[in-house]
Amino acid sequence: MKKIIYLSLFTVVLASSCANKAKETDAAPATTTTETKDVTTAVSAVVSQKTKDDAKAKLEGIRAKVISKEMTIGEAAQQYSDDPASNKNGGRYNNIVRGQFVPEFEKVAFALKPGEISQVFETQYGFHFVQLIAKHDDLIDVSHVLIIPK
Repeated sequence: MKKIIYLSLFTVVLASSCANKAKETDAAPATTTTETKDVTTAVSAVVSQKTKDDAKAKLEGIRAKVISKEMTIGEAAQQYSDDPASNKNGGRYNNIVRGQFVPEFEKVAFALKPGEISQVFETQYGFHFVQLIAKHDDLIDVSHVLIIPK
């Protein structure tokens, strides 16, 4: 429903902008479409934030099921994770060394205690939560769930 509202808003704003441009064209020589681009960018930013909010909320719901033991993080990763490299094996990555993943992910993962599950956090890839499975020397094993805003 909210997507329909945002798309309707976008359509109204774009139609209004086009109508204004048509009036300007009748009254004056052709101008650039900077104004239309600005409106389109602003509407896209709102839609993008809404999409991000939806992805984060979805992941927080999945995390709540893991915390309440309705499912394991491995089951959650297999059912919901958008990480094609790990979702089939329960979101598992073994023997991670510092510098292997993006800094935001590593900051959270390396700060956990074995068995601990992180809060939802954002990286350039989307929203994650991670569970530290084991620490050995400077290496860690984790499972995680990733939701990419779509």
